[in-house]
Parts: sequence; structure tokens; C-alpha cells
Amino acid sequence: MVLFHFRCHGSAHTINLTFLNFEGFATMSEDTEDILNMVETLRVSSEEPEKCLDRILKFLLVEQDEEDLDQALETAVENGMLGDLYDIMTHTSDGTLCKVIQILAELGKTESIREPCVIQGFVPVLLKHLKSEDIMMATQACRALGNICFENDMGRNAVDEHDGILLLLKLLREHVKTTEDGADRLRTIACGFLLNVTNTHDSLMQKAVDGGALDVLDEYIRYHQQDHGLCNMVLLTLGSFIDSEICRQKFTESSLLSTIVELLDTQAGEVYQETVLDLLITLSEWDEVKDLLAETSLSNNLIQIIQVNQGKLDPESQQLIKMASDLLILLLTGDKGAETMFANGEGPVFIESVKWLEDEDSRLQMAAVLAIGNFARNDNHCQRLVEEGIVEQLLEILKEHRDHEADMTLQHAILSALRNLAIPARNKPALLMAGVLETVLLLISSETMAVVFKLLGVLRMLVDGQETAALQLGTDRGFMDRLVGWCEVEEHAGVQGEGTRLLASLVKNGRSVELMRNVIKCQGIPPLVAMVSSEHLVMQNEALVALTLICSSALDEAALPLKQSELTDTITSLLGNKSTLPEILCNTLTLTKTLCTAVSESPPTTLSCKLLACAGRVSNMQQSLKEEILTAGISDIARQLSCHEEEKVREAANTLLAALEEAPLER
Repeated sequence: MVLFHFRCHGSAHTINLTFLNFEGFATMSEDTEDILNMVETLRVSSEEPEKCLDRILKFLLVEQDEEDLDQALETAVENGMLGDLYDIMTHTSDGTLCKVIQILAELGKTESIREPCVIQGFVPVLLKHLKSEDIMMATQACRALGNICFENDMGRNAVDEHDGILLLLKLLREHVKTTEDGADRLRTIACGFLLNVTNTHDSLMQKAVDGGALDVLDEYIRYHQQDHGLCNMVLLTLGSFIDSEICRQKFTESSLLSTIVELLDTQAGEVYQETVLDLLITLSEWDEVKDLLAETSLSNNLIQIIQVNQGKLDPESQQLIKMASDLLILLLTGDKGAETMFANGEGPVFIESVKWLEDEDSRLQMAAVLAIGNFARNDNHCQRLVEEGIVEQLLEILKEHRDHEADMTLQHAILSALRNLAIPARNKPALLMAGVLETVLLLISSETMAVVFKLLGVLRMLVDGQETAALQLGTDRGFMDRLVGWCEVEEHAGVQGEGTRLLASLVKNGRSVELMRNVIKCQGIPPLVAMVSSEHLVMQNEALVALTLICSSALDEAALPLKQSELTDTITSLLGNKSTLPEILCNTLTLTKTLCTAVSESPPTTLSCKLLACAGRVSNMQQSLKEEILTAGISDIARQLSCHEEEKVREAANTLLAALEEAPLER
């Protein structure tokens, strides 16, 4: 985040001036000569130092080239300026002291001078003046410390060593409600010091949070909503705090969330919109915060912000629409948020989202699609969404944007929503009737893997339990060739996995010999065999079930690709691995039994006629595969598994052994 720094300043620059003597330097700038003369006068003059300090302060406050000023100040510091100021500071009081502190605040703007200020010992001296009853003195001390600690861990550590956080928090508390002149500026400057000293410093951040900093900042917002500078500074400070894991729990325990949201409801709320939205977007990355925000009026505030800025083309309005819609979607990713904002289809967010589906603003249309996708994570919501005709609206948008590669983000969002809507079993027939299958297949030529991944997910959800849809896809040679190609995409593991899962699902739900033979012809066996070795239990089981179904119905044509895919080695590895789960063991044993005993029940194809002596007789390749299994030692492994601790595994192992004994190898 952008750190607050008291007054603007430029970057520090290193100088390489050669000292001749105090009066003269090689290549000395006018600024350098001026400040050195002032410092010398301060050092040797017998008059009161206050006039010299006034001249130095005036020099520092006059607008001038920042690079020249930084070089001049660095030269003055190298010549002992800080030591002179320290001597005056520790031997004077009142107005003179305040001027020295103000000069230090100005010097702290130059990066290269911050550490020398710490080394000189100014930090503990300045901290003492946080206790001053003089508001001006306390303000300038906060300025000086804040600037010295800006991106300077040496300064922060010095504050830490002298319990500076406790002193600062005490100061902040004492001035929550003070009304005397200068109190408002002191509050703002003190908050800036808190920001600079704690940012990225875990120890000080922890002490600030433990010391009640969040409660103090909460009070500042509540009591000073009309002080725009102060509230913005508090919000910036909170933004720094929430970047740290340290204060997450404390933040959720405080009333700050509701206070920040309420700030949007105030007359001055418009002033804080962008800062508040930025803060809440960061906070909403935490699940517990999403749920808390869902219980506030935030969603209504966001709708209002969008409505007020809708149709405006200026950058600020567009940015507010983007931030408000982004935050809405973040809230919807939480379960409580989705439930609360759906409100049985009556929630303002849901109602507005449906309207935005037809909005010309592409940003709002995208937000609407994302909102629908999140609402659709609940089965009851899904049914209502389908009844409301949302599916048809999504399909129309998808048709309009199917040919534009630039619209892939929108395509991805629509497919995500359709996938969620297709999960409930009762929704699948309605989606198929609405033409979801045909519409999403319009994207089959997409080369964007993220879109393909979601496309495959939609198709897998649609065919689950839907035999007709599975047959429609599984018997389409063009689609199956494309699908198997996706199963072999190495550059995108998600597409590869989702593609193979869809392949297995088509086999399971289609249960057609024609479909299974199409899988074999399209080279679908290798990816299924590969999925048997997946690290995911669900994918392993899906592959084992699909292969078992294929072997039981079309082993005559599947035997060769199974052998070439080294299925026997895969089976041996799974059965011989002591860490293989019982469920996988059972399904692997069942597949092995099917491989060794199955005879094709379907009429022979031209290819199978060449390999079979007659319909129903075991083919040469089947015989070769069975022999490979037996010689691989699987029988011995099965005997070991017949003593497995799980009864189901023992039963499956004994069933396999019995089958092997009844169906010896043909010679």
C-alpha cells in the first residue's frame, strides 16, 4: 500500500562533494552554501539560537528543487548539523525546542538522513515529548518520529526499544475528544506516525494491536466522520494493519467492520468510498470476515454505489463500479453471504444481478454472471435459478460471445455458472431441454485451456445419470477425437484430468457397446489406464469402473490397447502396494477378474472376426493379456490379499482366485 508521509518529499540522492574547508567546497551549490552558513552561524553565534533556527526552518519550508535540497542537507549533516541540533534540543525548552523538533521533522523527509537521526539519539528524546501538554510540541514530535521511521527499520527498532508504541497509544487515547486548537491536526499526524512505525514491523504491529490500537482507531472514525483527512489517515493505517496476519483475529473481534461500513451511510460517505472499498476488498479475502460483512448493510451500500455511477463513463465512476461489484462477488463466495443475499430469490443483490445480465455495461454483465455462479453453489438456489429462466439468459449471452477470444473471461464465468447449475440431479433434464449441451459445444474449438476446463466440467455434470446425453457425446466420433486429445494435454493438468473423467463418465452413463467401441477406436484406453494411477481416489475409482465396463463388453477390441498401455504393470503396482486403500484394491481385483474371464457379449465386428474363431470364443489377444497377468505374479498377490484385514478385500481376492482356477489358460 502507499504509505503516508508527512508533506511531500523527493528521493534522496548521494552526493560526492570534496571538502576543502568549512568556507569552500569544490562544486558547491547555492543551497549547500546557504545551509552551511546557517549551521555555522547557529554553532558560533552568541545570540539566542532561535533566530538561526527560524532561518533554517524558513529555508527548509521554501519550495525549491528537491534534489538540490537533499544534497545540501546531506552535506550539512556530514558537517555536524545533527549534533548541533541535539545539543540545543537537550539544553532548551519551549519555543526553541519546538523549532528544533520541527526542523527534525523536515530533515526526516530525506531518506539518507533518517538513520543518522537515529544514531544521533533523537528517537528517545522525541518520544518524551509525546507526553507534552503543548499540542504543537506533541504534533511536531509525532511528525519528526513519523518521518524518521518511514521505511526505516533502525528508527522503528529504536521506538520499540523505548516503548514508543505505548506512549503513542496513550497520546491517541487522550486526544480522542479534545477540541482545543491544533487537536485535529495532532490526531491526523499521530495516526500517520502509527502507520509509519508499524508498517511491515511485526513486533511493533503486535504491540500496537495488543495495546488496543484497533479500538482507538474505531473511536476516531466514530467521533470524527466529518474530518476527512483524519478518517482517510485512519483507513490507510487500518489498511496497513490488515496486511498482517497478526491482527486478523483482533479485527474480527472488534466493532471496526460495522464502523467502516457505517461510514458509507454517512453524509460524508461519498468522500471515503474508494478507500473504504479498497480496505473491505482486502478484508474480504478472509472467510470469517466475509460472514461478518454479510450481516451488515454493506451489500445494500454496494448496490447503491453501482446504481449511482451506472451509465457514467468517467474513470472515477467506472472504478467505483468495478470495486463495488468485485466486493459483492467476494462476499458471495462465502456461504453465509450467498444465502443472505439470495434471500429465497427476493434479495436486492439477486434481483439486481438478474437485471445486470441484460446490461450493456460488460463489467456489470460479468458481475451478474459471477454472482449467479456463486448463488448456484446451493441446490435449492439452483432450482430457483432454473425456474426463473436464468439458464436461457446465460445461453443467450454465451452465444453472443462465443467467437470472441477477448471474451474468454466471460465464457469462463458462464461455463462455471452452468456447471454449478447442472450439479443437482433434478436440474439436469431441464438444462438439457434448454439446449445447454448444444450451446456449450459451440466452444469446442476453443484453444483457451481455462475455457476448455470449464467446458469439460459442464459436460461431465450434464451426462451424470443422463444416458441419452452420454450416448449423444460418446458416439460422436468428432467430439470423441477432440476429447481424447484434451486427455493428453500435458500443459494443463486440469484439462487433462477433467477430460479423462468425462471419458470415464461417458462409459459409465452410456453403457453402450457402440459407445465403448468408439472410445477404443478414438484411442481412449491409454488415458483411462493412466488415470488408474492418479493420486486422487475418486479419479482412480472412476477409471477402474470405466475399464471394467469396457472389458466386460468389448474386451475383444480393448485387449491390444490395454496391453500396450501396460495395464498389467499398473494392476500389479496397485495390488502390491500396502498403502493402496481397500476400495481401490476391491475395484482393481474386480477389473482383474473381468480381464481374465470376460467374453465379448456383442456381435463381432469385422476386426474381431479376424481375431476370433467364432463369436464368444476368447481372442488371441485376450489370451495373451490373461497370460501376462498370470505370469506377473498377480495370483500370488491375490493370495496375500485373501488374508487382508478388510472383509471386502478378502472376498474380492478369493473371487479372483476362484475365477483364475476355473478359467485356465488355453494352449
